Amino acid sequence: MFVGSGCVSPPVSNLTPEEAASVLSFSVGDEFVLRPTVLGLGGSVVEWSGADEQERTVTLNQWIPNQKVDLTWKSLVPVETTESKAAREAYESEYAQSPVGVEIPEAPEPVYEQNLQTGTITSESLSAATTLMLPQQWPVGDGGMVEESLIWLSQTQYNELINTRSTKVSLGLFDESLSNVEEATTQAKTFIDQIGGFLSLLTGKDSQPTNQSEEATTKNTTTIKADPSWGIFTLEVDGVRTKVRVVEAKNAFAQYKILANPENPLILEIQLTPLSQGNLKIFSKESLAKGFAGYEISEINLKTGD
Repeated sequence: MFVGSGCVSPPVSNLTPEEAASVLSFSVGDEFVLRPTVLGLGGSVVEWSGADEQERTVTLNQWIPNQKVDLTWKSLVPVETTESKAAREAYESEYAQSPVGVEIPEAPEPVYEQNLQTGTITSESLSAATTLMLPQQWPVGDGGMVEESLIWLSQTQYNELINTRSTKVSLGLFDESLSNVEEATTQAKTFIDQIGGFLSLLTGKDSQPTNQSEEATTKNTTTIKADPSWGIFTLEVDGVRTKVRVVEAKNAFAQYKILANPENPLILEIQLTPLSQGNLKIFSKESLAKGFAGYEISEINLKTGD
């Protein structure tokens, strides 16, 4: 299905973005990888911001298009070892109040080990749900059945968005009760402008993040508006670099890139703004990871492609 061409690695799909999106259908056993982002950027920016989220691998245990999904996710989370904690506590106890002039050894570096976290969650609301449930909200262990559509638009939402360029989407966070959107979006624009140059130095390239604060949205804060033109999103499908057609939509709380496939309206990328957390004073490095958090799906591995 996704046959590559050329001698570079990874190979590049021969399909057009429209074709690639239309054939990107799921079945039981398929997997995809969720990569955390901050300000729409991954890698060093996520590390610098101190984000807690880690890359997740998601496996589909059950999939009925526009009806039901049951999935398992797993993530390796760095956890400081007991010995490391004890060593740092001992250091603090011994040297925290040393007199001036006393030579103090360097503090021990924290030591981490990888801890595997897993969870399962099920939704039978892919037909008409209005609320998402983002990965950072997925519980560890058995999450049971939820009413949200997880990271898919419901069939109703997708059809409405395609036909009218708007639909209502709740993040299930804070968006229904937020006021003073225009003030906060102005703050967001100022903050993004200020850190744009620093991010370029950090990533080694021109990394001006997307300005999510433009065009403060309609009075109904859960309404997202779609761009009039199709967008393009790049990811790996079965190891092949593939461009797929997407619907790009946004409001003051988030930007979305949604796979242009009525049978699989998967949200391939989402970028939150601090407004989604209900906090108008979140513009600092410490709160950057939370306020501008998001994810992108970096790769999909189809069982049929094995």
